[in-house]
Amino acid sequence: MKKIICLALTAAVSLILIQSCSKSGAGDNNNNTGSSFDRKAMLTNISTNIIIPAYTSYQAAAVSLDAAVVTFNTTPTLANLTALQNAFTATYKQWQSTSVYDFGPAADVNLRVNTNTYPVDVNQINANVSLGTYNPQLLSNLAAKGLPALDYLLFNLGGDNAAVLALFTTDSKAANRKTYLAALSAELKTNATTVLNAWSGSYKTTFLNATGTDASSSTGYLVNQLVYDYEVLKNFEVGIPAGSQSMGVTYPTKVQAYYSKISLQLTLLHLQAIQNLYLGANGSGFDDYLVAANAKYNGGSLNDAIKAQFTTAAAKLQTLTDPLSANITNNPTAVMAAYTELQKLTVLLKTDMTSSLGIAITFGDNDGD
Repeated sequence: MKKIICLALTAAVSLILIQSCSKSGAGDNNNNTGSSFDRKAMLTNISTNIIIPAYTSYQAAAVSLDAAVVTFNTTPTLANLTALQNAFTATYKQWQSTSVYDFGPAADVNLRVNTNTYPVDVNQINANVSLGTYNPQLLSNLAAKGLPALDYLLFNLGGDNAAVLALFTTDSKAANRKTYLAALSAELKTNATTVLNAWSGSYKTTFLNATGTDASSSTGYLVNQLVYDYEVLKNFEVGIPAGSQSMGVTYPTKVQAYYSKISLQLTLLHLQAIQNLYLGANGSGFDDYLVAANAKYNGGSLNDAIKAQFTTAAAKLQTLTDPLSANITNNPTAVMAAYTELQKLTVLLKTDMTSSLGIAITFGDNDGD
């Protein structure tokens, strides 16, 4: 099974406490972990103004996507295919703002891995279409479902929508392909609705009451998922396709959203979402927490260093263009330069921030950083 599956499943099931990595060059924290900081106020802001709105928008997008699938399957025309592709793109973009919150209700349904395991398993998808059967519970289908599977089904012929339409109309497996398409979008809608309903119900109270900093606290969950999701962005959206872990051998087809060619857009949105969590949007966030802890980095403010590195990493990514896969092939130096800046932020978040706040990393550290 592909490494992304193993890495994502580790976050979903691991409760093993391990020590945070220690590759920081700072070493000048003053051991004040912000004990007087109002964590409940931060949790209130993040849940009310960031998490629930993100899930609300994602669920609405998933509902619209499923409706577009129904319309297309009922009346498969070029116009309805284009509308479906647009609904897919909107949903994939909205997903980037929810990916980081893979705990609580999201963990209960393994939302991240069921929604966005990639690179997609083309052979498994084609086998499912050929057989006319699909069991979403099978591990073998983990990379043949969710947004990446829809990406392949709707865009795999490189923009030739007439040929894509034929696969859903005149092809011998057109009926099977429609059934599969409907099952995939329905699963996305169901999972999104389940998670949103839980947050809108009792889980928000549970989240707000877990105000400690231990592994089962809400702050602990947020920090771990912020770091973990950032590792997914750095490694799987950019690094591995660019050859960071394969002696320079590149794998451009392993980027996120390879077929729809919106990989870079998604990565920038993903980075923005993680930064938004760190900043608490316009309210109390981890930036304020670090200030309260008087966290230092190389004699200056750790918060300032983190914010500056977010800006630098985003700027490097913005020098690239979609499709990212083409950049990896034609301009690998620029892609690796962006990866290098992303890597610098890893240390600041994963080592310096967690150390300053006295919060342990509890997911399996197998990312090779």
